[in-house]
Amino acid sequence: MSRIFRRAALAALAGLLLGFLFAFVLGRVLDAAVTERGRRDLVLRLERLAPEFESDLRAGSAAPDRVGLAARQAGARLTLVAADGRVIADSEVPPDRLERVENHGSRPEILAAKSRGVGFGARESATIREPFVYVARRVGDESSPIGYVRLAISQNELDALEAPFRQTLLQISVLAGLMVAVVVTLIRQRHARDLERVRAGVADAAAGRHPEPPARGSDETQEVFVALARFARLVSKEREGSEKARLLARTVFEQVPVGLLVVDRGLALLDVNPVALSLLHVPPGAPRAALVDLVRHPDALRLFEAGVATTDAGAAPSSAVLRFGGELTPEKVLEVTVRAVPHHRDTPGEPAAIGVVRDVTEREHMETMRRRFVSDVSHELRTPIAAIRAAVETLAGEDALPPDIARLLGILERQSSEMEALVSDLTDLSQIESGAVTLAPERVSIKPLLTSVVKDLQAAADARGVAIAVEAPEGLAVSGDRRRLAQVFRNLVDNAVKFSPAGARVDVLAEGGAPGADGLSSCLVHVVDRGIGVPRSEQARIFQRFYRVDPSRAKSVPGTGLGLAIVKHLLILHGGSIRVESEPGKGSRFTVSLPATTPREVPAAKAEETT
Repeated sequence: MSRIFRRAALAALAGLLLGFLFAFVLGRVLDAAVTERGRRDLVLRLERLAPEFESDLRAGSAAPDRVGLAARQAGARLTLVAADGRVIADSEVPPDRLERVENHGSRPEILAAKSRGVGFGARESATIREPFVYVARRVGDESSPIGYVRLAISQNELDALEAPFRQTLLQISVLAGLMVAVVVTLIRQRHARDLERVRAGVADAAAGRHPEPPARGSDETQEVFVALARFARLVSKEREGSEKARLLARTVFEQVPVGLLVVDRGLALLDVNPVALSLLHVPPGAPRAALVDLVRHPDALRLFEAGVATTDAGAAPSSAVLRFGGELTPEKVLEVTVRAVPHHRDTPGEPAAIGVVRDVTEREHMETMRRRFVSDVSHELRTPIAAIRAAVETLAGEDALPPDIARLLGILERQSSEMEALVSDLTDLSQIESGAVTLAPERVSIKPLLTSVVKDLQAAADARGVAIAVEAPEGLAVSGDRRRLAQVFRNLVDNAVKFSPAGARVDVLAEGGAPGADGLSSCLVHVVDRGIGVPRSEQARIFQRFYRVDPSRAKSVPGTGLGLAIVKHLLILHGGSIRVESEPGKGSRFTVSLPATTPREVPAAKAEETT
């Protein structure tokens, strides 16, 4: 009720102010209208009186009785003014006092009448001290006027004439203002009721409930409620979908077979799923307010710190392998990957990074067994294969062997040679992956190294009709193990020769690279062939063990399928990298990047191939 009373009071006050303002404006209009009407009446009277007093103005005197009679008939004060401004007669001034009346030649109405024929003025009379409205008319020509006839009516008389109208206008204006206030109050109350209904309807629609339209609402209100009903249906569907999505996301979060941890900018733990609690051996009832309550390993904490500090939305996730136990308890290996939440804010409680914890103990165990098996098999096969080759070479040296026996000995020699190369590559790869390879870094000049590699492969290239060209600047050098670097480039050039058609050319190009992010310069070596090429879909797999781009060419192109895998891991040990650009039918370009300084020691785990 107080709100309604305040609204009504404000409307009434506004109506009163509007009424007074309207009365004031109408009063001013009435003043102007009455004054203008009085002036017009005086002008008409002057038109009638001017000819009557033309002779008096010529004579320079007039009978007072005659002037007074004319003034009473005109209902106004009458003044006769000579051409020089001297007052000849005045209905309100006795004749004996005319000499003391000041000259009227400078009065505004006289000056205006002199130039335009009729002049007006409004001021307080200096003679009788009352405000008057003056109208003067010139008698005679403008160049030689005879004089002026002036009529004046008291402003007080005009105000007295206006007073009844002014009071009536005030009453009407105030009454109209009050009526407007009542109408505005009623309209505002109706709008307030409609707005309250709309507010309640919006609240229902926002909650997904169907709003009930008012029974006696306006057409506009009914249209609003129809729109709110559509909005309520959309909100209901959206809420239902959001709730399903939330339940689905929560189910996935809790049932996914990997551990998940969500932290904010300050590494406060926002959420964790049961798998993570199990992998991290968190006892029931243990505090879970901060990440450090669950994870104490310094490498994992550094991963999360780096993750929440990342602002780049396209940054790759960081990973670390954590090992637990191993002496009194079975060793457990966990892989932790941390990814920053894109565009996260620094507000506490806002997710900044997500950690994924996987149990890779079995994978690590199988990888260790695989490496051990490959190493053992390679070691055990080396001796019998060497014995077979020696026997074959001995038998091949005999004279007068039957053709069938000679052909079989040739097959045995080729197969034993390929087996020996396979065992050698397996042994190299096993040693690299196990960390048994120790580099002997030294300054290695690139051009002599590449020239030596090409010289070793020249015979094989000539046999296939392939030319090899080396182009490298003098003085370009890297720091690394000479023998292992020669092995890298030998494998790349050998592959380029084997997969090039007869008459093609293989280019081995070296150049100095631009400094990297660490400010160190690099060396780039490109091995370019014009062979069969590698499809884009296969380029990411060619560095895997035993992978062949075209298995149908396995018999015609000798090889073990381990060369590029060995190249990749040896380059990782040197702190370098390799990439391939290729198009089927047009050839391939393998680019090796090596640092120009002593490569830092690379852990063996980084050299392991990820399949």
